[in-house]
Amino acid sequence: MSVWTRTGGPSAARRRVTLWALCGALPILSLGYQIAAKETALALTGVAFGWGWLGRLMQQPSVLALLALEIASFAAWMTALSEMKLSAAFPISALSYVLIILTSWTIYGEPATLAQVCGGALILLGIWRIGHHDAEAEAPR
Repeated sequence: MSVWTRTGGPSAARRRVTLWALCGALPILSLGYQIAAKETALALTGVAFGWGWLGRLMQQPSVLALLALEIASFAAWMTALSEMKLSAAFPISALSYVLIILTSWTIYGEPATLAQVCGGALILLGIWRIGHHDAEAEAPR
């Protein structure tokens, strides 16, 4: 069974672009989005929800970053889904969860619980297994 949606799969060049979009760009874009969201939330700390909050929100440079990162993430995700099966692409996109845990711990000093570390390890193990299974399935016999 292959992760690719078409019989025979896309060309090697398209596969590289698809995998770059999924494994490289999506986790980084998602991480950037979460950092921009955190910075926006920190800037709005203590501001009562209402028109003033909305006005202050619109003044935050991180809001433009949120929008740009969301659009770029959408484009990368559509690129990946155009060539890969959802059942393979979605677990790989979970790399961003591991990056977010690491970033929250290193940049924001938030504690990483044992459950988060174990969950991140399971995500990485699952991604490795999917890739390993795909390599076995496509290997010539």
